[in-house]
Amino acid sequence: MGGNKQVSGLIHAAADSDDVRLWVPVLCLLEAERDRAGIVEHVGVLVDVLRVVDDDYAMAVTIAELCHGGVAFGVAAAVHAARPNLMVPEGALVATVVPQAYRGLGVGVMDLNR
Repeated sequence: MGGNKQVSGLIHAAADSDDVRLWVPVLCLLEAERDRAGIVEHVGVLVDVLRVVDDDYAMAVTIAELCHGGVAFGVAAAVHAARPNLMVPEGALVATVVPQAYRGLGVGVMDLNR
C-alpha cells in the first residue's frame, strides 16, 4: 500500500495463501488515513484479504494503558490485536514500516523495510 513493495508483497502473499492472515485494527486504519488519504477506501476493496478488527472495550483498555506511557493510538491498537488471544493463542506479528515504535511492547514485529 502506498507504493511500498514489501507491504504489497505481503498482501499478495496473503491473497494466495491459506496460512497468511492479515488483520487491520480500525484505529490503525484511521491513523493510516491521516498519513495517506484514501487508505480506508483501498482496504475496503481488499476486504477479502485484509480483515478489519473492530474496536471493543478490551482494546480501549489496552490503548488507554499504553497511551499513558506515550505510545501512539495506532501502535497501541496493533499491540492489542497482536497479543495472544482466544483466536490466536500464540499471538501474531505486527507487520510495520516503523518497527522501532514496537520496541519493548511485548509483540513480535515483521519489519517491512527489509
